[in-house]
Amino acid sequence: MIEESYTVRKAEERDEAEIAGLVVEGFLDKFRPIFGRGMDRSVWIMEKWVRLEHSIGGVRSLVVEVSATGELAASVGVRVGESDDNALSGGLWEALERSLGFLRASWAATLLSYPRYAASPREAYVERLVVSPGYRNLGMARTLLDASENLARETGKATVGLHVSGNNVPALRLYESYGYEEISEQRSRLTGYFLGIRSWLYLRKEL
Repeated sequence: MIEESYTVRKAEERDEAEIAGLVVEGFLDKFRPIFGRGMDRSVWIMEKWVRLEHSIGGVRSLVVEVSATGELAASVGVRVGESDDNALSGGLWEALERSLGFLRASWAATLLSYPRYAASPREAYVERLVVSPGYRNLGMARTLLDASENLARETGKATVGLHVSGNNVPALRLYESYGYEEISEQRSRLTGYFLGIRSWLYLRKEL
């Protein structure tokens, strides 16, 4: 468990920009090849995406706040409600095209579509879990996993699912230690070549 100097709470609208910054910072090696010269607009795009997730994507976010400063050190987004996937993808496309232009937006949308996931009404799905580099190895990921599972139970879900890249060994070990089991694997030459991710593992835990 994390120390008392940190607070786990539900995310609020005012947190969306900072959550977006956490996502970009935490997955910088993935975002650079996707956004290219548009990296300066990546946080704005992700903020738009987080807002869409919260409003029409059925996602609830939790954050770890540094008590002394109010800074967000980590966040998780969990899909527990119904999602308007067409409106969600349309909103993301609008943000991408506006910021990057048609060609680069098409490229970004293609890479961001991985991994593919079909939502289930009985499952809570962890869309993203990110810890700021300066706050890693303090137990925050474990705390947010616990909170995600509690949220899943509160909303009547029977399982929690998530994806992890096949080469992310530390994350894979963490999830397996929490009882998540590999259900399937997606392989992609596209993300393998451009992102260094040849496979995406779908893990699931029964609650």
